[in-house]
Amino acid sequence: MNVSNDEQRRGRLKQFLKVLSEDPSLSNQDGLEETKSLSELLLFSGYRSWDEPVDMSEVLSQLLRKLGFEACSVDMMEHVVNGGTIDEFMNSRCHRLHSEHQDRF
Repeated sequence: MNVSNDEQRRGRLKQFLKVLSEDPSLSNQDGLEETKSLSELLLFSGYRSWDEPVDMSEVLSQLLRKLGFEACSVDMMEHVVNGGTIDEFMNSRCHRLHSEHQDRF
């Protein structure tokens, strides 16, 4: 029995979300000023949906590019699923295009 591509992606996403929910760097939110709304994130990222469902993977990839990362949402997902944290990913210089974009949003 073959597992479909969609089923594989759903399984991978479910695994990512489970690991992400356990990420200790996300539970320590003391240093955050405020949470941005989805509309603010969409505006900042430059994402255009044209009355279609929002592709959050693409929004995240565009936000990462705006912040100076060469990595995309798939890279972040792989990092987290392989045991890394969001803090480690965001602080990794190897994912950055330009360090001067740090902390812009």
